[in-house]
Amino acid sequence: MAIAFIFAGCTKSGTAGGAPGERHSWTQPGVLRFSEYADPKNLNPSLNSASPTLDLSMFIYSWTIRYDSHARPFPDALIEVPTIANGDVSKDGRTLKYKLRHNIKWQDGVALTCQDLRFTWQVVMNPHNNVITTDGYKDIGSIDCSNPYVAVIHMKRLYAPFLQQLWSVNGNSPILPEHLLAKYNDDKGSFNTAPYNALPVGSGPFKVVSWQRGQEVRMEANPDFYLGKPKLNTVIYKIVADENTVVAELQAHELDMLALGSGLKWPEYQSIAADPKNGLTAIRVDSFQWSHVDFNLRHPIVSDVQVRRALAYATNRQEIIEKLAHGSGIPAETDQHPKLSWAYTNDIAHYPFDPVKAKALLDADGWKVGPDGIRVKNGQRLEFTLSTQTESNLGKEVQTFLQGAWHDVGVQVDVKNYPTSQFFDNSSEGILQGGHYDAAVFSWIGAADPDDNAIYSGNNLAPKGQNAMMWENAKATAAMADALNTVDQARRKRDYAIVQQQLALDVPTIITYFARVPYVYNNDLKGFDPSPVISAFWDPWNYSI
Repeated sequence: MAIAFIFAGCTKSGTAGGAPGERHSWTQPGVLRFSEYADPKNLNPSLNSASPTLDLSMFIYSWTIRYDSHARPFPDALIEVPTIANGDVSKDGRTLKYKLRHNIKWQDGVALTCQDLRFTWQVVMNPHNNVITTDGYKDIGSIDCSNPYVAVIHMKRLYAPFLQQLWSVNGNSPILPEHLLAKYNDDKGSFNTAPYNALPVGSGPFKVVSWQRGQEVRMEANPDFYLGKPKLNTVIYKIVADENTVVAELQAHELDMLALGSGLKWPEYQSIAADPKNGLTAIRVDSFQWSHVDFNLRHPIVSDVQVRRALAYATNRQEIIEKLAHGSGIPAETDQHPKLSWAYTNDIAHYPFDPVKAKALLDADGWKVGPDGIRVKNGQRLEFTLSTQTESNLGKEVQTFLQGAWHDVGVQVDVKNYPTSQFFDNSSEGILQGGHYDAAVFSWIGAADPDDNAIYSGNNLAPKGQNAMMWENAKATAAMADALNTVDQARRKRDYAIVQQQLALDVPTIITYFARVPYVYNNDLKGFDPSPVISAFWDPWNYSI
């Protein structure tokens, strides 16, 4: 297993807190109130990939592995990180030993054991469950639980990124309790609507005590957490309509943190953090989160690769970063971070901003400019919808920007937005997963390993997989499959170069930049040490306020 040891870079601005031992008058000791200006669909991350659920899951559940602020693997439910060197991984990579801690309990007092890992695998592989991804899990042949605290995992084939995928943060499925959920894992899809998804019993540092829909999710410290009772007593995730309201509540001291802020508002974040009366700190964290425009290749207009290439030439990445994200991004043309990923290659087809070339491509493709400036071909206007999340101010700004830029080359873009919960709904009713969109602006949050098979492989088409673009490229799919079947980093690097090259040729997506993600928080908060991998909240038991 090759793991990138990345250092998350931060920039910080703000004012210092009070004198040692003192808190702001508005700080509620032991209580952290935060928001991401989005409403979770449910509280079970195996069924929901949107960021509120993923971030909340870091407080609620146990994972086999978390990733720290330097993107290094940290054993959570395991006593050690499985490696070939320590004997937990066989030399051929097909037998894994996951040694569980003996002192982890579910929040109802039942011990967490190997049976729960095996059950979670069975849940993920049940075709009636609307899970986010089966990647990695589908390569498991069997799990031996002879020892209740050692899961011996027999793989059908080597799966290189097992560490970040199996019961880990990139696989979306934390360890789930068999004793509570076995009755729902049936052939009727009962797991998808189980009451557990709204009030889960986890084994993590905090337990959910209530979810007031449209208002808040309240969590209390788990006194039986294996590392001891967390320093915080209460964590409240406030469901706030939009980013502007979150900023207002920060300044009114009704919130302690804005998480996953947008670059669009970075100047404002800096300004409010510089004012001592607000008592705030603003930081930007380098991340594996990339912003992009995806195309639904089943749509008759954007299925035309020449149209997509023209749109790529008509997209000014640098202007988006500078004017909309205010520098909170690193320009990118592939799914691999130019500075952080060992798999990155620059040997691809490039689409520098060139509206003249965009027009020439459309002309050659038979799209002729009509009297209103919009191109027409065989009686059909070059017109489609562009969607994003209703709550995303930056997404909507990017929409407006692209609407103007693409109009300049003869393309009509119509805006059609949806609430986050509907946008990312992991069923055929979801906007992305159900293919109910033409083009969409959003971000993926990646992991330390370069594998993006879940979203780009032709074997993972939506709604059962996350390839909602319906991109089917045989060369890329074969390269991704090969990269999963070796721990030879040089071979994997060659494979991922092929994937990036095919992405650039086909343009099923226009990747614009990797985000430097803003967080703004009460400077009485101590111990916040954000991870660049999937979720910043890798160690919430260490937070205090």
